[in-house]
Amino acid sequence: MISPAAVIILFSEINFGQSMRNQDAELFTPAEAAVLSRLSLKAVNNAIDRKTVPARRSGRGRLLDRPALLSLALERRLAGDTTPEFRRRLFAEIAAGPRRRIVTVGALKIDLIEPRREVMERVKQLRRAERVVTVDPEIMGGNPVFRGTRVPVHLIDEKLRLGETVERLCEDYPRVSEEMIRLASIYAAAHPLRGRPRKKQWAGWRHVSTTVVPMRELNER
Repeated sequence: MISPAAVIILFSEINFGQSMRNQDAELFTPAEAAVLSRLSLKAVNNAIDRKTVPARRSGRGRLLDRPALLSLALERRLAGDTTPEFRRRLFAEIAAGPRRRIVTVGALKIDLIEPRREVMERVKQLRRAERVVTVDPEIMGGNPVFRGTRVPVHLIDEKLRLGETVERLCEDYPRVSEEMIRLASIYAAAHPLRGRPRKKQWAGWRHVSTTVVPMRELNER
């Protein structure tokens, strides 16, 4: 028979584990942060190196939380008009009160509503992109593909960067929706392929087959 105290401890441990997983899910790699803040990856890494924004270290490397994402979004807007020291003070205020709508540093007041909304919208787009992509060692050598297909996400992203239109890609890959194609770029930027990039990585690849996956199924988590 389990004592009430043991039950309380058991549920506490479960809740703590769930909380830790939720916190980890809310941490972002520098590549993800670059996409979400619309900064270059180099700019994000420079901000971390200079301690303009704080980063946590883990087995996944350096990670940033949502207040840090908001700070990076402001870094993009303020870098040309303010000093690094001022921005460090501002970002420290944001970290201390992540739910505040207005932050005051000296004589300057910063309205956080619009940059926070922008970051949240970008996070939603990234999560949506991650839901329509799958990685399976048995499919296309483990390269990320659109769920239910064998179409590599980075292939679509590369074609878009080379000037291919969404309409043409929809014709070439009829099982890949327009939304999937539009999400390819944000996914590819947030999750770059590992290893040294190669020229014309997808040269010689051809469309073999695809499978229809109802979009409503992708909304189920």
